[in-house]
Amino acid sequence: MPKKIFLIACEASGDAHAAHLIREWKKIEPETEFRGLGGPQMASAGFTLLQDMTKMSALGFGDVIRQYGTYRKYFYQALADLLQWQPDALVVVDSPAFNLRFAKKARQHRKDIPILYYICPQIWAWGGRRIRTVRKTITKMFSILPFEVDFYRKAGMACEYVGHPLLERARWDLMPAEARRQLGMPADIRTVGLLPGSRKSEVERILPIMAAAAIELQKELPDLVFYLAESSNVDRSVYDQVLSRFPIQVERFSDKLDEHLRAFDFALVASGTATLQTALANTPYFLLYKASWSTYFLGRQLIRVPYLGLVNLLAGKSVVPEFIQWAAHPGVIAREARILLSNRYRYDTMKRELFDACSKLGKEGASRKAAKLMTSFLARRQNTAMEIPAAQ
Repeated sequence: MPKKIFLIACEASGDAHAAHLIREWKKIEPETEFRGLGGPQMASAGFTLLQDMTKMSALGFGDVIRQYGTYRKYFYQALADLLQWQPDALVVVDSPAFNLRFAKKARQHRKDIPILYYICPQIWAWGGRRIRTVRKTITKMFSILPFEVDFYRKAGMACEYVGHPLLERARWDLMPAEARRQLGMPADIRTVGLLPGSRKSEVERILPIMAAAAIELQKELPDLVFYLAESSNVDRSVYDQVLSRFPIQVERFSDKLDEHLRAFDFALVASGTATLQTALANTPYFLLYKASWSTYFLGRQLIRVPYLGLVNLLAGKSVVPEFIQWAAHPGVIAREARILLSNRYRYDTMKRELFDACSKLGKEGASRKAAKLMTSFLARRQNTAMEIPAAQ
């Protein structure tokens, strides 16, 4: 009888990673059925989508509160579906604020259900407040960061390192000149990417800072051409409204992000998955982050790591400058960017340190390895459960 897997991913990046996982799982067990909460990429991989979570736009505590009613409705609709469908396992991807609560509630109703966590909660960054919930609720963790495994194992959790799924998308073979040729970019210009995030609230808060910084930077380096990455999760009118306030010319694109990142000379990137994508493209960049005051205040009280960016955490030092909240001042960002772009030694040093940090992620194949480990783990559990009555 085919396995039934209930799967939850709440954001655009989780949707992409979960879609790869589903495809690799189906190579091993083609008849497996998947359903739950996710996004369009999961649906295209053969997933029965109950609600498209990528349409939600929550960045931090304040945004979650404003959309609490919708999140609550989706939460309990999904829980009711899980209890009726009776899957063989629950797999949750990233998004601990939603997924740990869902896993805890599912465990209360189905004591025996295996709950697998792919892309572990970053408890090591937040002081370990959720470790008790994880230990009591999650059956096994599947980590995409090498330093997480020891943390979870020391906390008494079963944890396997599978590698980072973004490595599967990195275009190692694509040289910058070839990327420009494929994208129709002139070969003799200097390009700067603006990546303000994949949520409406991110774009509204961060794009104005990027646009203002671009104006200041272009005063000093008038040959620069700016490219704005637009997310399919954000209505184009949001970008129009922000850009209408700034006298800056930008080229806009909404696809082939990895190719564009290889083509750029430099980028301003909102904190999140795109920072690692930019690093994997070996493009120097600055990290920007601005949230609501309540989210920032709570984060400052809870966070236990010296950097926000994953590249800096991997390197154990500041490789990428981070401009966070009130420090994200357009004039300062533009000044530091001009210095970097005008100093070949500093520029080349950042490229080398980006490569060294990304090398610590290992090799590609995370989705394949995760699918293989998950199917094997569930098969062993099933076999053990079948043998117990005979032993008695």
